[in-house]
Amino acid sequence: MAAAMGFVLLMVANMLFSVFGGGDGLGFRSGGLGIVFGIVGIVLGACFLALDFKQVEDGVAYGAPREESWLAAFGLTLTLVWIYLEMLRLLSILQGND
Repeated sequence: MAAAMGFVLLMVANMLFSVFGGGDGLGFRSGGLGIVFGIVGIVLGACFLALDFKQVEDGVAYGAPREESWLAAFGLTLTLVWIYLEMLRLLSILQGND
């Protein structure tokens, strides 16, 4: 969880630097550093996807109430969107068209 929070805070800082400082921010949107952070984002998303599926398994095994199923569905949806956006960002960096 700490790795994901650190990653998100670093990406927010990069966004703020790019908005207020102009240019590419901290450099996480292009070049080798952008590719590394794109891969790290995808790997973190995959880890969270495994955690989401474990949450669903535990909920079924321990008899979680049906009203709590939205929480697992929201977690899965959020993780899939995160992985999708990171993959798009990585493909954009690899394509190199600005």
